[in-house]
Amino acid sequence: MSKAIVIGYLAKVSAANVNASHTEGNVVVAKKVTLPDGSTIPYISGQAIRRMLRDRLEELGYPLSEPFATVSGQEVTPPVRPWEFIDEDLFGYLDPSGGRRRTSPVRVSAAVGLFPFQGDRDLGTRSFERFGQAMAAGGNMFETELYANLFKGTVLIELDRVGVFKPLETGEENERTLPADERRRRLQTLLEALNILWGGGRTARMLADLSPKFIAYARLRVKHPVFLEALVAYYEDGKYALELAPLVNALQKFADYREQTLFGIEPGIFGNEEEIRAVLQEYGEVLTVHEALAKAKEDVGRLWGAS
Repeated sequence: MSKAIVIGYLAKVSAANVNASHTEGNVVVAKKVTLPDGSTIPYISGQAIRRMLRDRLEELGYPLSEPFATVSGQEVTPPVRPWEFIDEDLFGYLDPSGGRRRTSPVRVSAAVGLFPFQGDRDLGTRSFERFGQAMAAGGNMFETELYANLFKGTVLIELDRVGVFKPLETGEENERTLPADERRRRLQTLLEALNILWGGGRTARMLADLSPKFIAYARLRVKHPVFLEALVAYYEDGKYALELAPLVNALQKFADYREQTLFGIEPGIFGNEEEIRAVLQEYGEVLTVHEALAKAKEDVGRLWGAS
């Protein structure tokens, strides 16, 4: 029986600061993590990725729970109706007033840059002349750290928990389980949300497309983020290239647990695209990303007894 779906993906950012940290003076700082050698790499937090997925789910027709939450001071009480709201089902909730809590069945990693931060900054200005004052009044200047990078991320979905709600999660006496067709539809919509992923901060002037340029999809008989440390890349001759040895090792390590495996790669992104296709086709079908996600939706459509 399948226990999990795991998706490893790579997203390309050409020039942006998708998920900023704090501000230092007049500089908007990018979120970064420090490596053992002292260099830093940018990352987009898992919380930000979850926010973007929520927003895409709403665009795709699912109402979210947030407008129905009760806010008192700094305390937010969710409606706790996961059978009604897809975000409560997939991303969980915490009810501070009654102790009802649902841990997210959809586990999301931070999207971590594969190349060091180079220290680039974007300079912005605001002239007071535009607000009816004399040019001599000047204006103000600000800077925003930005990067060009390839980000790796992983999504792990606990299949046995999607659409299944325990009494401790809802406060009800009995467990609730959604019909299988609704459970499948929610997962298929989540896959589509990943397919059209975008968002983050400063999109008015630093719009970024975070839809995957490469994905590895696996349906597993165990729960494990198999691709989390398996996506490695290098830069050569003006293009990114995927290092295949770590990914092949992960595929072989979990060969006995993989029940379905698919790959998607966008044309023109990777310098070793032909090599990627040739090597990975031994482990699963290699398609474009949108074709692979369409196949993944078909695979989800066969879960829980569907023909």
